[in-house]
Amino acid sequence: MTEVPTEELLRRLRAPRDEQDAAAAIDETLQVCKALHTRARSSEAIPLALAALECSERRADALRMRNFLMVCGVLYADMGDVVAAIGYYLRGLRDAAAAEDRINMARYWNNLGIALAIGGSFALAARCYERCIALVEPMEGPNYSRYSALGNLSDACYQLHRYAEGVLHGERALRETTPEFLRQDPYAALLLRRNLVRANLSQGRIDEAAAHLAAALEIAQRYPTPRVQIAADIVRASFELATGHADVALTRLDHTLTSSRELPATLRDTLACVVRAEESAGNAARALMRLEELSDHIYHLAIDRAHEHLELAGLREGSAGAPDVAAEQDRARLEAKLTPREPPEAWNTLRRLAMGAVMRIDDSAWHGKRVGALTKALAAASGVPPLNALEMGLAAELHDIGMLSVPEAILAKRGELNDAERSLVERHVEAGAEMLRDDVHPMIFMAREMVRYHHAHWDGAGYPSRVNGTFIPLAARICSIADAYDSMVSGVGHAPRRDMGGALAELKRQSGRQFDPGLVSCFDALIRSETAELGMDLDTGPGFEDFQALVSALREDRGFV
Repeated sequence: MTEVPTEELLRRLRAPRDEQDAAAAIDETLQVCKALHTRARSSEAIPLALAALECSERRADALRMRNFLMVCGVLYADMGDVVAAIGYYLRGLRDAAAAEDRINMARYWNNLGIALAIGGSFALAARCYERCIALVEPMEGPNYSRYSALGNLSDACYQLHRYAEGVLHGERALRETTPEFLRQDPYAALLLRRNLVRANLSQGRIDEAAAHLAAALEIAQRYPTPRVQIAADIVRASFELATGHADVALTRLDHTLTSSRELPATLRDTLACVVRAEESAGNAARALMRLEELSDHIYHLAIDRAHEHLELAGLREGSAGAPDVAAEQDRARLEAKLTPREPPEAWNTLRRLAMGAVMRIDDSAWHGKRVGALTKALAAASGVPPLNALEMGLAAELHDIGMLSVPEAILAKRGELNDAERSLVERHVEAGAEMLRDDVHPMIFMAREMVRYHHAHWDGAGYPSRVNGTFIPLAARICSIADAYDSMVSGVGHAPRRDMGGALAELKRQSGRQFDPGLVSCFDALIRSETAELGMDLDTGPGFEDFQALVSALREDRGFV
């Protein structure tokens, strides 16, 4: 693709000469966006896609509008903004449902699943693929949506350790395959074979896995693009690892790693495979080194993508000519005492990123919202002025934004984390603070302090280490209690759910150690008072539905604004 005069295309979309020029500009934009996405340049494509969507809406051009709802979803998902992607897909799904367009409904359900899988929510992703398949199941003949959804469902089942199901869905997808589908997306065809190799290996079916490996290598030979070649090498190395040839796999992966460094979009999968290979070969130190490299890659990728989103939303500017940050923060804090603060520009972008991060540990994606409601209520109960308490609650919604930087394999691990894995999880506070680094708005300054210090302990045993007592910012101390309480009652991550009374008892046990004792007492009184007002009895072990009702009550403004 030759370089496109983006500004000229944007101008035509925003002020076309006539209807014919508008339609031509939208169609040209579609091709440009596809090409930029293929080249891993989705951030450049997003402004074009948004302008084309707006132009389609102005013209009431339903077909082109549906196309760009899909394109915007794909681009935002590729950039890691899963929540924004889901928003566009849901708009398109509602439109397709209103038109009783089963084909497009299926496409949107499939893409919703892909977005949720990117966010690490494989159980929810599987449900979306199943909805897609159900919509097109009665249709005779090969169907691309059914083929794609079956392949994606196979991968989701593998991630959920449902290996036999993964094999069945993958084999169904194979029966749906046509030469056209293969030509249309050879990379997807190879990933389908990868899914079948992994699922069969997990069941000890070596011969079946070998047959799928041979088919994957044939695809790579016929379509020798760099991305396909790297994927084929990873599939072959995975097979070699499973059949006791770790040294051979490592030799192969050394060359693959070199290629992946030139194609960063593939580096994550390659490093993950190298970690497994080094561990299988008994090279624990080298496995740890590669795991740290993988974590660094994801860590910096998450930060870079967050900054790109903020630049797209107009929140951040280039460093040239930037004001003195400390002086601007002082000025903003002083000005805030005189006039009510407006939410910072692009605040919704940050909230979406935070929700996408939380989806990796909470299928509901509402952990941040619940922590925000609890933070606001505790801040007000502890004497924080109402407007400041409201802002603390909003800032607390971003407290886990740094979880975007943690490798998915670690978050999905069952059982205890080892020391190396735990240290990589702990880095999420630094990643989140880095994502919020460059803005001077007081609300983001407060959110950054919450992000950095919400795992600091009153006795100094948390992280960052050596930060303790009242040296921990008040907003972070409040958020810490709200975060822990919601995690216990909601079962965030792999933690078993506790009832509300049991979670309060655990907070008391950690009072003076993990948590500010004065704030724990205040929070205990707050929860007991609110639940009594709602007619809930903590001693009878109220469940999660009661907790949600409590949070809904606490989210009310109550005169704050």
